[in-house]
Order: sequence, then structure tokens, then C-alpha cells
Amino acid sequence: MPQAIPVVGAVAGALVSKGVAAAIGGGVIGSIVGSIAGGIVSVGVSYLGSKAFGKEPDKPRIQSSSLLSAEIKGGGRTQMVRQPITSHRIVYGKTRVSGPIVFIHSRPVSGSSDKLDILHVVIVLAAHEADAIGDIYFNDGVVALDGSGNATAAPFKQGSTVFASVYKHLGTANQAADQVLIDNSSGKWTSGHRLRGLTYIHAMLCWDETAYASGLPNISAVVQGRKLYDPRTEETEWSDNAALCILDYVMSGFGLGATLDEIDLGSFAAAANICDEEVDTIDGTEKRYACNGVVDLAASPRDVLEDMLTSCAGFLTYTGGKWRLKVGAYVAPMFTLEPQHARDAVMLKPHRSRRTLVNTVRGAFVSPDHQWQPTDYPEVSNVSYLSQDGDEQISATLDLPFTQSSTMAQRIAMIALEQNRRQKQILFPSNLVGFQLAAGNTVAVDLPRFGLAGLPCTVTTWSMTEDLGVDLTLDEDGASIYEFSISDLKSLDASPEVVAPNNTSVPPAVPQNPVADAGSDYIHVSWDRVADSDLRYVEVWEHTEDTADPENDASRISEVYGNELTRNNLAGSTTRYYWLRSVDRYGNKSAFAGPVDATTSGDASIVLVLE
Repeated sequence: MPQAIPVVGAVAGALVSKGVAAAIGGGVIGSIVGSIAGGIVSVGVSYLGSKAFGKEPDKPRIQSSSLLSAEIKGGGRTQMVRQPITSHRIVYGKTRVSGPIVFIHSRPVSGSSDKLDILHVVIVLAAHEADAIGDIYFNDGVVALDGSGNATAAPFKQGSTVFASVYKHLGTANQAADQVLIDNSSGKWTSGHRLRGLTYIHAMLCWDETAYASGLPNISAVVQGRKLYDPRTEETEWSDNAALCILDYVMSGFGLGATLDEIDLGSFAAAANICDEEVDTIDGTEKRYACNGVVDLAASPRDVLEDMLTSCAGFLTYTGGKWRLKVGAYVAPMFTLEPQHARDAVMLKPHRSRRTLVNTVRGAFVSPDHQWQPTDYPEVSNVSYLSQDGDEQISATLDLPFTQSSTMAQRIAMIALEQNRRQKQILFPSNLVGFQLAAGNTVAVDLPRFGLAGLPCTVTTWSMTEDLGVDLTLDEDGASIYEFSISDLKSLDASPEVVAPNNTSVPPAVPQNPVADAGSDYIHVSWDRVADSDLRYVEVWEHTEDTADPENDASRISEVYGNELTRNNLAGSTTRYYWLRSVDRYGNKSAFAGPVDATTSGDASIVLVLE
């Protein structure tokens, strides 16, 4: 029997043999097919990826392509970046995103001024036409805009003066150049700079100390992304249907570049219908599966597919020249395998290694209620599995970068846990009947010798042998894997959260425990470090006497980024009073702490030496 070589890298699986690479196609698929020798194989990529539960004996805790590590790539999906070369991004569904700054220009407010008080910034959000651009964020706060893109609320509008305007461009095929940039860039941005096919925003910022207390803000936007082809209606329109998002990536030139002839549209249509089903939640209903997130084209296609498949507990295969998709829902067996279908001895593995079992699944999803930041969903556990494991919690991490619902995340985690605890695996060397099957199919297994009667299983690998047989790997399946009740779901409030700061109007904490100590010619002022995550600096104010109004009577002598300051070269017997005030990145200021005072102990005066 020749060696069965699994297809890795960019494809989910392949039905290939020597000499048939040309028939399969070129590009990503062809490059991999051309390197495969031996028997015809058919395997698949799962939403659990190459680190699936139970697949790596030495690593019982899976780490799906990490949501948090994905945030780090390229500086994070919500962080604008300044770099000459960066990868394109594709937005599926709806999510908050930023991107590379492709143009930046400063100019005076008027021609007579020498101060470059106005800054124009162009940020590309997606490498395709988008359906809509929604809320605009400066740092972690939404900027209120009118229909013309002008700010309508403080600090970006004060009185009748507007300090921020944002112009949105969806990347249509007939997109015109931004007229404001043409009029205000001294010829640097022309009518030829249309950026067709690119979704971008142009932010015009007018300097103001209050509006931009922390400097240039990080600018991001909520984008309703790519329009998708739907084989059920033959229309192309926006959708966050997980099956349609995966279909788009498989067919697109930036993805796998498959043609319609290489797609089993029936499987994708059936999967799309499952994704659109309404299921009950704690306080209403939601779609069974949705895909909302960002694809970075610097990532390998395999990693992209594994991440996207997490949104629907999916399994993607390439078999018989066709891509097929199965999502997380039970499918009745299409065939029953019996002893007469085996051409050789069948091997049953009734239990997985204890080291590969888990009884708790936890991870992160992207929460729109928490500034679209990674947030822990309530962990999923099972009391009976805990009992079987001697009440020892064995956890696995499953991050869901394309999921934005806590209850949807829990349902996907439940499926992962249940699949892990269905431990039976069958190595079935079938005769020619195996040619009716493909990776991803559900079959029933009747093997009386093993006590199996109609056991539902999923075909996870399919390999043709030289003697025209088919070696199948079958993993235990069942309808109960995909079932849940509302009582199984927990409110997000019942679990720890990762919350992004949103203190656009909340003053920072007052510096605590200020102390002033003096030496012969210096005074050292210290305080407890301010813990606010959005702290910009601490102002230090000084005066020669106590006052109830330091802002008017005292002098601001420093902006400190730590929690101490030393005033050197003071005359002897000098007394100074100090007040402290925190300032955050939004320009909010705390109340004053203090005063604290100290007197230098020396008797020398300050001498100026002139040369």
C-alpha cells in the first residue's frame, strides 16, 4: 500500500494522483498537487486546525490560531500604522478596523499663517469595495459626525469651530478623488488619486490643545465589509453568513482562486442555510453562525481558512476536483459501512489518550460591546466530564477571531468539547464501496464484533490504495454534539471581561499620597503611580506660598510621565508648595492633589557665573 500523503499548507485537502496536477488547476492548488506522489488522498481542514483536540498527544490543550496573536500581526487590526510596505486586509462581515496611512499632509489654517495647524491623514481600511463605513473612532471613543463628516460634539467641536472632519470612501469602481484633499494639498493629491477598489477614510484635523491633548489619535472605523456571491440567489451583496464568507475566500484571487467548476455549490448552499437558521439565546434569537472579522493577506491560506472556519465549527475539503463545506450541524449518515465492506482488518480505537482529553474550553471572541476588543467568553465545561477526570479541570483554549457574539462563541466551544469527548476512532480499509464517500461525509458504522450498531461517524481522511481500495479514518459523530439548551448558556457579565478603556469623558484618578522632601539645594516630590490605562502625564504645579487656587496662582513647571520629580539648584532656606494633577489622553484632568511643601536646608544663594 503506497504512502498516503496529507495535503498541508494552503489547501484543505485534495483528491490527486501522479500526473493529474494539470487537471486540478494551477496556482496554489497546482503548486501543492505537483509535489504529491503516491496514492490519491482526500483530507480536510477543520476549524480546530492542525492543533485539533486529540490530534497531538503531547499537546492536549489546543491553541487555535490565536486571536490575540493575530492582533499583534501588523500592529493590530484597529491600529493605524505608518510603514512603507504592508499587507492588504479583507473585511468580512462587520468589524472595527484601521490600516496603513498612505498619505499625510500638514498646512496652515490660512495662507497668511506660518503654523501648520491642519493635518490631512488618509487611512486605507480594506483592499476592496465595502458596503458601508459606520462609526469613526479616535483612540477608543466614537466621534460624532454630521452628514458632511464634520464633528458635532466636544472636544472636536467647540462653539462653532470644528477641529475634526472625516470623509468616507467605499472603494467603488467609479470612485472619484477626494475633493477636499485636491483643494488643500498644494497639488500633492490630484484628481488621479482615486484609490478605486480601496476602502479608505480621509481625516482632516485642526490642532487644538484640548481636542488633541495626547497628539495624533489612533483613527479606526467600523466597516461593513465585502459583498459576497450567494449561490442560493445568484446575487452579490453584503452578508456575514459564514459559509458565504468562506466561499468568497476560496473563489477569490487573493484566496485560493477556485473557479465555479471547482465548487460544490450545493454543499455551500446547504451550509449557508444552516448558518442562517435562527437559534435561541438568553434574551432572544440570533443566527446560528456568522463570520465577522479581518483577513490579513500576509497570513498563509491554511491559517486564514482555519481562522474563518472557527466562525461556524466548519470542515472544508477538496475532493474529486470540488471544494465542499460542512458546518457545525448534524447531518444524517449517507451510507452504512458493514463488515462485508472491509477488505482487511478493521481497527477500533475506543478511547483517546488521557493526555488528549479536556473537560473545559475557554477563549476569546471580539466583543462589539467592549470597543471591538478581544474579550473572554464564559468558559464551557461539563460536570460529568469533570467527574470522569477525577474532578481535575483540564482546559483547552479556542480563540474565535471571527465571532462577535458571546452566546455564539459558547455554542462553538460546546461543539469542540463534545467532539473531544466522543473518543471512538475507526481505521476502516474499505473495498470499492469507499469510492462513494469523501472526507467530510457522515456515515453509519455497523460492526457487531465491536458492539457498534449504526454509530454515526465523520470521514476525516480518505486515501486510495494501489489495489483499488480506500483507507478511511472515521471519527465518532452524533446529533447530541450539536445540541444545546438555553440553560447551557451564560451571560457575559457572569465571566471575566477584557474591557478596552473608554474614558473619553471620565477624568483620570487624582495622584495619591504626594510627598515633598528637601535637601540642601533641592526638593524631591513623589506620589503613588496613577494606574489609569489611558493616563497621559501628571502635571506638577509650584508656588512660593499656599493657595486655594493653584491653577491661577501657581505655575505649571513640568509634565511627568512617572511618579517623581526633583527640583535642583534651589537657594538655601527656600520653601516651595506643590500640587499634582493627572491628565489622560483625551485631555480630561483630575482634581488637584496637595499641597505638599518642603524647605531646603542649605544657606547658599544661587550664583550666576557669566563668562
